[in-house]
Amino acid sequence: MTGSPWTFRLIPCFVGIFVSGLICADSFAQFGGGDGQVKADIHDGDRIALVGGTFIEREQQYGYFELALNLALPKTNFTVRNLGWSGDTVTAISRARFGNQQEAWSHLTKSLDLVDPTVIYVGYGTNEAFRGKEGLEEFKANYVKLLDELEKRTQRIVLIKPLPMENLGPPLPNPEEYNANIELYGKAIQQLAYDRGYRTMGMNDAFGKYRPTSKNQPEHLTDNGMHLTEYGYWYLAPKMVESLAPWTSESPLKAVAANPLKPHDKVLVSLPYASAPGKGFPHSVPCAIHFFQQGSCTLQGPGDTPAVTATTEQWGRGVDIPATSLYAKTEQLRQAILRKNQLFFDRFRPQNETYLYLFRKHEQGNNAVEIPQFDPLIEQQDKKIFELKQPVAFDVKFEKAAD
Repeated sequence: MTGSPWTFRLIPCFVGIFVSGLICADSFAQFGGGDGQVKADIHDGDRIALVGGTFIEREQQYGYFELALNLALPKTNFTVRNLGWSGDTVTAISRARFGNQQEAWSHLTKSLDLVDPTVIYVGYGTNEAFRGKEGLEEFKANYVKLLDELEKRTQRIVLIKPLPMENLGPPLPNPEEYNANIELYGKAIQQLAYDRGYRTMGMNDAFGKYRPTSKNQPEHLTDNGMHLTEYGYWYLAPKMVESLAPWTSESPLKAVAANPLKPHDKVLVSLPYASAPGKGFPHSVPCAIHFFQQGSCTLQGPGDTPAVTATTEQWGRGVDIPATSLYAKTEQLRQAILRKNQLFFDRFRPQNETYLYLFRKHEQGNNAVEIPQFDPLIEQQDKKIFELKQPVAFDVKFEKAAD
């Protein structure tokens, strides 16, 4: 079955998660120019590459964006590879290691060849924005060069606009001037995307409007104004996916039951988004099921999950169902993503690469043959991720209302 964030459909006995009306306007994907066609939808077999600086690289430590993307598309089999590099720019300068600019660029292109992506998410501009207006034209020219290189592999590209700096107060500097530059660079990225027919992903509204709603929530999303904490990634990841797919982490799970519904049937319940970092699993989650017949329905989850009974009218509005096992499976999925990320990182950036590939390879370069041995281990985790993200079957006992 092929899935697409723009053609997601409900099918009988399948639970889908839908967008609520609470999405920030800035988070919506925008595209234009070119032929006006959508160029970044996700299909079975797609290989997604994440390319960028620190924002991209650190995502692999937590896995929330990839988690949300998989939850939005549980029936679509795709892979994600993180090619982020701390401190990087559109010229790939941080990838030079001990070499020069040309070697840095070569390292990026070889990394892309390794992944052979069909979809690419690109996140740059955070570092370049420090140069302000004076560096804008050079940034745009270098970005065009990068996009020309990426388009040799695919035209299904999403440009991620950089986040503003969070104001943490003294002794850290006031970010007002930098944030004005971020807005300037974000508009330039938006224009590049429009000219080339790409989508963009922006989270500035969600980021800027964040306020803790309880004393249990952290006051800030970053640890230094610029770099997201784990909670920051957890908070923003659903907003990132909402800009690409008809999905939200906040609305009730929804389902359409089979028609006609048998006295003993099943519905498939999609996994909820992860609970907040450091918090326990919620005991319940709202689930709305649309029945074509009137009556009473009992929903029974796997194992010793308590059953829940309500009228079909109540199910249509939403009823809380036991969710501890669902959240536990979501965490299993995230852990599989983290394991895959670590294996690919060791494949992509081995710690002893100076001895394997660079100026000391005459000493231990023969061990470089072991690096491709990571590939089957990574593929195993990819398969596990696809298996774990599948909806969970709940038994339904239905009693038709008396005529």
